[in-house]
Amino acid sequence: MTYVLVEKSTLLSLENKTESQWAQNEQGGLLLGYRKKSGLQITGFTLPQSSDLASPMIFKRNSEGHAQLALKAWEESRGIVDWIGEWHTHPVGNSAPSTTDIANWVRLSEHARKPMVFLILSKFGWDVGLQHHSPKRLVPLQCIESNSNAALFGKCPNDHQKVKLTQ
Repeated sequence: MTYVLVEKSTLLSLENKTESQWAQNEQGGLLLGYRKKSGLQITGFTLPQSSDLASPMIFKRNSEGHAQLALKAWEESRGIVDWIGEWHTHPVGNSAPSTTDIANWVRLSEHARKPMVFLILSKFGWDVGLQHHSPKRLVPLQCIESNSNAALFGKCPNDHQKVKLTQ
């Protein structure tokens, strides 16, 4: 599994919902979508909940509120929409994952026992990665194809290339 497909409207919606908060605390949530043979397709996301813990350098998601939203999406799709990853912002600095981010991604992919996609948004762009649970490996992704409807992320030749999708 090496690809992540995202509708532009989903990316722009996520960017717009977080844009007003750049000078404040980190934000985050779940990524929802479809698991396909060669990749994942992001179709939605959860927004920060009042029970989440956030500061300028930390975001800790309270699983209960986000889980209820993911379960509702799963039920409405008759079991097709799945939790496929997580997103969060870095209002301070760039979008490169920290060692804490990577450790959390490994833990979450092991819990899910499936590859998971992770997005980090900052003022300077996006960082997208695909964390595999077995063997444990993080695959940095970059936007390899884009049109007015969607962006396709795939394997990066360089470790951390940033993509600003609203250019």
